[in-house]
Amino acid sequence: METKIVFPASFAESKIELPSSKSVSNRLLLIHELGKFGFGEMNWSEADDTQVLKRLLENKYEVEDCKAGGTTFRFLLALRCLQGQETLLTGSPRLIERPIKPLVDALNSLGAKIEYLEKEGFPPLKLNPCSLTGNEIEISSSISSQFISALLLIAPYLPAGLIISWIDQPVSFSYVQMTIQLMKQYGVDVIQNEFSLQVSKGTYQVTDFTIPADWSAAVFFFVMAALKTNQSIHLKNLKSNSFQGDEKLLDWMQQWGVECKVVEDGLVVEGKRIPTRDLEYDFTNTPDLAQAFAVMAAVSNRRLLLTGLSTLIGKETNRLLALKTELEKAGAEIAITHHSLEVRKGIRKEFLDKTIFNTYDDHRMVMALSLLGLSGTPVVLDDISPVSKSFPNYFVELGKMGVEVV
Repeated sequence: METKIVFPASFAESKIELPSSKSVSNRLLLIHELGKFGFGEMNWSEADDTQVLKRLLENKYEVEDCKAGGTTFRFLLALRCLQGQETLLTGSPRLIERPIKPLVDALNSLGAKIEYLEKEGFPPLKLNPCSLTGNEIEISSSISSQFISALLLIAPYLPAGLIISWIDQPVSFSYVQMTIQLMKQYGVDVIQNEFSLQVSKGTYQVTDFTIPADWSAAVFFFVMAALKTNQSIHLKNLKSNSFQGDEKLLDWMQQWGVECKVVEDGLVVEGKRIPTRDLEYDFTNTPDLAQAFAVMAAVSNRRLLLTGLSTLIGKETNRLLALKTELEKAGAEIAITHHSLEVRKGIRKEFLDKTIFNTYDDHRMVMALSLLGLSGTPVVLDDISPVSKSFPNYFVELGKMGVEVV
């Protein structure tokens, strides 16, 4: 259903409730399952991906439908192989277009018995009863860091632990570092070498832990602060040292004139100036920030080069092509390669009045394109429902700031 988003001239004072980190939640669900700690008393993310994974772990199904969750599918695949269960793993039409072969090959080399039911290298998959016995694998890590994270999480429960080495330059490695830090938090050490990771046989130990607010969600509010100067936004429970690579925002947004003040219950951000010089950022380790930055540059008419974006092609949609298509509908000039996007010229407000922007069933496209409304002209999106994948209350929180969503 088409939705119009109207930003006010100035924001109402409010405290924004960011969701608990989806990435942290998904990793802790596997840790809690393996450690037999149960799932109660945790501030789990309300994101669809997390809730689907939690439901699949709490119940037994002959067919386990991971919906649109790439992390959900990859983590559950590794876990079910470790458990030796016979099951069928599937997902949404887009998910079964997302590659899985490196992880399947790795698990099969450890003793899994996985069959492709349709296209070679892609879901759905049939898992046959098995016993994982290997302790050393080599894996391609240029498609997704989730392959390494999935193997790391089950590694302590293999008979002889696991050594993981990679044959190419890893992408999104900050998410692997997140996995390592969370494993250490729960009592499992990971030895990190230049081209490999080593985990000894062991068990996760129960610990008190509060899931931090999601920095991947926070980026959209940082952009609002940057483009609405001299107005502060209070982001509750957002803290540094939260295991999330997207904290890189703090450094980059300073270059966009955003000042941060630490308060007892989070951060207050306020924009002071828009940069006048051309900028370039490498998103290899922080790809979830890229869409918001592209829209920020297009709205402010600032030339910006975004590199390290090869993984965006295989996300919920081809995000590089989707950004180019939608921002050019708004009058911007965008150039893309298989790993980069350049904003060469900004949007033109007169294009917004007569355009309906497509969101491609992609939660981050919804949130990124909503920021076009910061131009001062309302923006119309064809479907805002995909935000439930990571931030179900995104538009509720915007409403607190005086944004109309009609």
